[in-house]
Amino acid sequence: MRVSIWDMDYYYAKDKRDMFDPNLMKISSYHKQKGDVVNFVTKEDDIFRPYDLYYIFKDDPKTPNPPLVFYTERRVRWGGSCNRFRIHWRMSDTMLACRPDYLLYPEKDTILERSEQVRLMNDSGHLLPLIQNWTNTFSRKRVICTDTALWTSPDTKIALKTLASVQNVSFLKPIWLSKLLVDEEVRELFFQLKFTPGSNLQWTPIFPEEYEEAASFLIQFKKRFPHVSTGSVPVRFRYTKHWEDSKEAALKDFADLRRIITDAKKRKLRFHIAPLEERLQTPYFHLFEEASTWTMFRPELSWLEYITKMYGPAGARSEYWNHVERWHEVFRDLLRQTWQDHNFLLTQWGNRSVSANDIPWAVWEKAFVLKI
Repeated sequence: MRVSIWDMDYYYAKDKRDMFDPNLMKISSYHKQKGDVVNFVTKEDDIFRPYDLYYIFKDDPKTPNPPLVFYTERRVRWGGSCNRFRIHWRMSDTMLACRPDYLLYPEKDTILERSEQVRLMNDSGHLLPLIQNWTNTFSRKRVICTDTALWTSPDTKIALKTLASVQNVSFLKPIWLSKLLVDEEVRELFFQLKFTPGSNLQWTPIFPEEYEEAASFLIQFKKRFPHVSTGSVPVRFRYTKHWEDSKEAALKDFADLRRIITDAKKRKLRFHIAPLEERLQTPYFHLFEEASTWTMFRPELSWLEYITKMYGPAGARSEYWNHVERWHEVFRDLLRQTWQDHNFLLTQWGNRSVSANDIPWAVWEKAFVLKI
């Protein structure tokens, strides 16, 4: 068979390093072991080569779509989150059990190309009955677990025990933090893993009521693995209450946000507000949207420093508004909601904070009418 594989995100990316799709590497390995001829699309001439089967994968919505002729072609198999409405097939257990084809992508000596990519489960969360030897020939290899259903599977403990037997473990997908907080046995197995030094972990979002347990977990993790970065934990809110209960629910959530971020920064823990999926999730989007950007990209700044830099005369946000009145209105509201919370307003990182003596409180209060 003539098999074509088109990783569209990789094809259109400017920086192609470490953009490998582990599923496509397994698909390529599966077909090559069957004796099929695999064409990997790296240039325009490869797109329309003769084929018997075509795999087209796309995850980034910003990536251009393929030519229209492929949408009516039955020999095309679609993959990726952007093609989920067209997917009518699943990777078989045999495909998933294949050792990845590390030669599929042209880039060499990248993190993903020099790693042992391990998949222990299928998409339904069941352990694969047999796994092809995934050991490669590079020295000091990193083992990257590429499972998508690891943390939701009933066999999570078995998979973690398998991973505990190898060195330099990391995860391609975010780790389900909430499960580690409630399941003591899974948490202990997680602590038995030998993580890759210098790796940066990713986590699934938590809700505000889980913060204290999550903070304790991260402190414990940092003591056990001082050479592994815990990254930043996303915190999300139930914004539907903002529409049902109006202003009271929104201000309560914003108060919880201030408490969590202030406490986390004093403990030197990275927590950030999960980005809004869309602005109309809450009528108070400007509060949570700005807090999300701040905690994700400039957490070392105090809230006062951040909004001053963003909304000051030379700030990045000043050009977003067509009218000075509107610009002042947003700046004023962001300050008004936090004006009496000096602890949140001035805390930078750890025991560092902005000096309250250096802030012209009376001038700002008069200029922006900050009294609640």
